[in-house]
Amino acid sequence: MATSPSRPPFGPASLEEAWAFVEWRAIEDVLNDPGEGCIFVHAAGVRIAGRLVLLVGPSGSGKSTLAAILLARGNPALGDDVLRFAPVAGEYSAVPRSFKLDDNAFDVLRLEAVGDLQSCPGTLLAAGSLYVSPVALCRAWRAAPGRPWGVVVLDSGPREGAARVERFSEGQAAVRVVQGMLGAKHGPGAAERAAAGLRLLESVAEARAFRASGCGALAVADLVMEAAQA
Repeated sequence: MATSPSRPPFGPASLEEAWAFVEWRAIEDVLNDPGEGCIFVHAAGVRIAGRLVLLVGPSGSGKSTLAAILLARGNPALGDDVLRFAPVAGEYSAVPRSFKLDDNAFDVLRLEAVGDLQSCPGTLLAAGSLYVSPVALCRAWRAAPGRPWGVVVLDSGPREGAARVERFSEGQAAVRVVQGMLGAKHGPGAAERAAAGLRLLESVAEARAFRASGCGALAVADLVMEAAQA
């Protein structure tokens, strides 16, 4: 049986189902109470050539797959889905948690990376997804905290045509980052959250914005790396 303050009891269930509950449902309670001076943001973060790049987009847009490809190439990461943000410092930092990968990620990762994932202690198949420690992709996986050099916007939906990474509206990209703020939006702390939203906007005020589209996660990763190294 698994329990969470904001959810009814879950179970009896298999280990795989219980793990999915703990990893993706009970975390809501953590997100609703992140602690003083901290909020969480729904985004991925990777350092390329020392530059922090945020990947933002809705669930299913490919953040985890793209972050996994970039991490497997030796680019340290902050995470594939949830990042910690300190409003006072204006910096993003890593949240140590599993990457959630699906078959699409395995189709594009290097064979040796796939072997590392499957043999890594703690890897668990749950609800059709593979939960993998980022250390399986890159032993020195954790990137240093910092402000983003760039924001890459990923959209969900069908991907068609050649892979493209093009300049995008900085204002729209900043709004996407703020929309990804996680946790309770009302009640105690709402004023603090509003202030944190302003600090989020400030944190990406000087970041370059890009939009990724088209087919091929490997090709998109190539273009993101090219843009960050330019």
